[in-house]
Amino acid sequence: MEINQQVPFRLALNANAALEEQRHSQSKLSSGKKIVDSVSDSGAYSQSLSLENEMKRKEHTINNLQNLVSFSQSQLDGLQQAGKVLLRMNELAKLSLDITKQDTDRSNYDYEFKELAFELDSINQKKFNDLDLFSDGPFSDEKKQFIQILQSQWLKAAEQVVKDRLGLVGTGKDTFKVNVNDQGSEPYSISLTWNYSDPDSPDNFVDVASLNYEIYNYNLPISGPPNDPDFYITDRLNAVLMTYAVLAENLYFNSLANGNTKKGSSDSGGAEWFKSGIADFVHGGDFLLEFSGGFTQSTIDSFGSGDSQASTLEQRASYYAAVRFLHHELKDAGFSDGVKEMLGWMSEKVSNGSSSKDSSIGAALQHFLGTSRYSNINIANDEFVQHYTDNALGFHNDSTHSFQITLGDPDTGAISGANADGGKIITHKGAVPDSGTGYEPVLNPSTNPLDKFGLKWEKEGISMNTPNEDGKEVVFQFTNSITIDDKNSYNLRNTSSARLTLNLLENWLGELSDQSSTVSSNLHSLNVSIEKLQSSLANYSSAVSRISDTDYASETTNFVKNQIKAENSVSILSKGNENKISIGELLEGVKIAKSNS
Repeated sequence: MEINQQVPFRLALNANAALEEQRHSQSKLSSGKKIVDSVSDSGAYSQSLSLENEMKRKEHTINNLQNLVSFSQSQLDGLQQAGKVLLRMNELAKLSLDITKQDTDRSNYDYEFKELAFELDSINQKKFNDLDLFSDGPFSDEKKQFIQILQSQWLKAAEQVVKDRLGLVGTGKDTFKVNVNDQGSEPYSISLTWNYSDPDSPDNFVDVASLNYEIYNYNLPISGPPNDPDFYITDRLNAVLMTYAVLAENLYFNSLANGNTKKGSSDSGGAEWFKSGIADFVHGGDFLLEFSGGFTQSTIDSFGSGDSQASTLEQRASYYAAVRFLHHELKDAGFSDGVKEMLGWMSEKVSNGSSSKDSSIGAALQHFLGTSRYSNINIANDEFVQHYTDNALGFHNDSTHSFQITLGDPDTGAISGANADGGKIITHKGAVPDSGTGYEPVLNPSTNPLDKFGLKWEKEGISMNTPNEDGKEVVFQFTNSITIDDKNSYNLRNTSSARLTLNLLENWLGELSDQSSTVSSNLHSLNVSIEKLQSSLANYSSAVSRISDTDYASETTNFVKNQIKAENSVSILSKGNENKISIGELLEGVKIAKSNS
C-alpha cells in the first residue's frame, strides 16, 4: 500500500503541537493562572492586567493610609501627654493662689511650671519620619506673601509710627501670635485679642494674645510697600491695631474711664471712644467722616455713651472726632502736644505705681483741664462726652473758634499733621511711611521685626490628602499642640500672673480637647477609607480570579491528553525508524488493532 510522504511530517507537527499544548497546561498548572501570555486570550489578558494594576494601586493606597493612621496615633499620644502636663500646671496655678503662700513658695511652683512649659514646647516639636506632628497646615502662596510683607515692613512701620506720634512703645515683655487666615469669609480684615490677669479688677498687665488677619479682604495677589494700593488702608489698619497693643501695655486698659472695670454695660472699663479715637488719630481718620457724611450733628450723636466698641462706620468717625476735639481742648489749655502729652502723663503714672483711678481719663482731664471743670474723677469722662456732643459742632461752625476739622484735602487729619497741629501735610501714603528712619523695609524678612513686642508665627506644614474610594480626596485636617510662648505673662511668680495663667489654662485645656477631636475625626476618616478600599480590593481579587485563575481539573485532563498524544506520535515515529517498517504498515497496524479491539 502506498503511503503519502507527508505523513511523517504531519506526525511530527502533531507531536510538536501536543508538546506545546502540554507546555501551556504545565505553565497554567504551575502558575495557577489561566492566562499565561497575551496569545492565550488577548482581551482577557488585557482586562486581567488592568484589574491587577488597579489592585496594586489600591494596595499601595492602603499602605499610605495606614502610615497616616500611625501619624495620627502619634499625634493623639502627643496631645494626651500635653493634657497631663496642662492638668499639672493647672494644679500648680491653683496652689500658687493660696493666700497663705509667700512669693518664695510661688517661685518653687513657678520653677516646675517653667519646666512643664518647656515640656509642652518639646511635644509641639515632635516629628514622625521627619514630618512635624503638629503644625498649622500648608500655606497658600498668598498667605506666604502676606506673612513676608508683615515681617519685612508692615509691623515694623506700624510700631514706629505709634512711637513717633504718641511717644509710646511696648514694654518689651509681651509676646503675641500672628494668625493669618486665608480661608473663610469673616467680615473683618484685622483684629486683636488680649487677656486680663483679673477681668474683674483694674489691670495694667494686659496680655496681648494674638493679632489676626483675614487676607481675603485684601486685594489678591497681596502688594506690599511701596507698591500697595493707593488708599494704603492696610498700612493704616496695622497702625490701628499696634496702637491698641501699645495702649494695652502702658495703661490700665480695662478701667480707662475712671479706674473701674464696670461702667454701664461695659465689663472692660468703658471709654472705647478713647481707644478707638486715639488709634485713628495716629494715622488720620478724616476719611471716616467723609464716608459717613461729614462732621454733622448726626455723626456726633452716633457716639452714644462711648463705652462700647464702635458698631458702625459713623460711630467710629464720631469717636475719632471726639479725640480731635479733646486734642484741641488740651492745646487751648496750653499743652502743645495735646493728647500725646495726656497719654504720656497717664503712662508715667501707671509705671510709677499709681492706681487705676489716679491714672484714668477722669484723672487726666482733672489734671490738664482743671478741677473746677472736672471736679469728680468718677464722672469726668462722661462730662467730657457731654461737652463734645453739645458743643463740638457749634465750635466747628464758629469762624471765631479755632476748633476745625477740614475735610476733602490731601491731609488725613493725623496727629502732628497740617490740619490737627499745623505741621506738614500727612497724605494717605505718608500716614505710615514706607521708608525713613526706623521704617526701612528689610531685604530678608524677620520673624521678630518689632523692638518692643515678641512675635510667634504659625508653623507651616505640608499638604496631606486622604484618597476615598470614589476617587475624590479629603484634605487631612491639621492640628497644633498647646505651647506657652509668652512665659513673661504666663507664670506663677505672683498672684496677678498666676491668676492670668489659671484663667487661660481652662481655655488651653478646651483647645486641647478640640485638637484631640480633630485627630480622632482624622482617624475615623482614615479607617473608613481603609475599610472601603479593602472591600473594593476583595471584589477586584474575585473578578481577577474568575478571569485569570486556571481550572485545575480541566487543565490536568488537557495536560494528560496532550501528553498521551505527544507520546503516541513520538512512539510511532521511533518504532518506524528502529524496525524499518513503513509508516503505512505501522498505521495499518494501528488501524487493525483498533478494528480487532
